[in-house]
Amino acid sequence: MAEIQVTLDASKLRNLVSSRAYKNKEGQEVQVQEIKFKLVEVKEPKTIFTSDKYKINKTHFACVIQTKEEREAKADTIYIGEGFTTIWNADNVQVHQAEVISPKPVVEDDLPF
Repeated sequence: MAEIQVTLDASKLRNLVSSRAYKNKEGQEVQVQEIKFKLVEVKEPKTIFTSDKYKINKTHFACVIQTKEEREAKADTIYIGEGFTTIWNADNVQVHQAEVISPKPVVEDDLPF
């Protein structure tokens, strides 16, 4: 399982908050405030930190979702954060071999239980 830690710039997020309403399963109207953004994988991950046990790579960036008109006008991408992946070194792991135990032979007798 790959886990990505995402850090977002709060000062840029304040302008991106949108509100919407929907009805839940009980039929109650619920108001939510949300921020929609894209988390995009970078083409070449960049190593940010390395130690004996693990390394941290910058693997993603977060940006504002552009409208069709903004994409057609080739508007600049607004970056709001980045994602990091921690990769643990498996060199320090000790593997123990399990001991194989043969099963005891089953003694059959004529007892009904």
